[in-house]
Amino acid sequence: MTKTASDTVLKRKAEAGRSQPGGAPRTPVRLFGQAVAKSAQDMLKLPVTVIDAVELRASLAELPERLSERSLLVVMEGPGEALGLMALSPETLASLIEVQTTGRIGAAEVPSRRPTRTDAAMSVRFVDRVMAELELALACDAAIAWAGGFRYASFLDDPRPLGLLLEDTAYRVLQLTLGYGVDGARRGTVLMAVPAEGRGRMPARPDAAAGADPGAAAATTEWVERIEAAVYGAEAQIEAVLDRVRLPLSAVLALKPGAMVPLSKSALTRVRVEGRGHRFVAWGRLGQCQGHLAVRVHLSLQEDGEERAEFEPAAETSAPARPVARPQAPPRIAEAAEARPEGGASDPAATPERSRAASG
Repeated sequence: MTKTASDTVLKRKAEAGRSQPGGAPRTPVRLFGQAVAKSAQDMLKLPVTVIDAVELRASLAELPERLSERSLLVVMEGPGEALGLMALSPETLASLIEVQTTGRIGAAEVPSRRPTRTDAAMSVRFVDRVMAELELALACDAAIAWAGGFRYASFLDDPRPLGLLLEDTAYRVLQLTLGYGVDGARRGTVLMAVPAEGRGRMPARPDAAAGADPGAAAATTEWVERIEAAVYGAEAQIEAVLDRVRLPLSAVLALKPGAMVPLSKSALTRVRVEGRGHRFVAWGRLGQCQGHLAVRVHLSLQEDGEERAEFEPAAETSAPARPVARPQAPPRIAEAAEARPEGGASDPAATPERSRAASG
């Protein structure tokens, strides 16, 4: 991670929970608007202006009244099996799709249509990025208990199943009115609704600890922020190894697109997750997530001798060895090989019995 990136993360976390110049507080709904704008700019180079931001509470029955017609309804899963909702209005969804497909926002009016599975697939990364940015901004705020930990789980194209899918409880609703493009000519909305009673973890150190010395608390908070910025900003490269096979050089040189490489039977259920230098990290299992290949990492991170032995021999014998044509030896070497006594110690093909007979 570069020094510039580290300073940026540190600056953003240090500003979390502080007031804006002029006395405007950094409320969750304001931070939600900043998370949406930053995600759109960083991921899609899409300028977004927050025109209005509203925070309120609503019951499950009142949620459909807050949704724009024909919105893409993203169901999010959070801590404690809690389910939340993010609704992207047709204007918001069209802006995201157009920028990803054509690189710009179209000038035509957005048609009214039912969202599709393709729309949802093209919005997954944006939704998850917004929630990740919101968590980062709320890292030292008590609101992280109800706003943190939510990620994309599924989608709906009709609000009617919400009454059966979501829990019948009170919800915190953060609603944004946004302007898209440099001039903000196209306007749309983004709504987030999560259970009011948070099920996530409270921040390790609240900004205002009762009875704590303000100077000491500020110094401790700054130290924690520095550590978090250094750790969370670091990059770790890992690899998921399905199997390891041994092939003769002739077979490797014969590989071409469409060639089949046999794998062991445990390749799908025993995936080895490795760090740099083939360092063991964890065992995993091959699976699928949102239409993409994924690896579910096992909670047990230990690598005992039995598991290692089970992985490596299977990989070594997963592909049968093929005979490789040996190159012709130069004449002098060939003559020396013929003159060597049969069964000598330098003969790699000699068996122990023949070696003992020769020595006797």
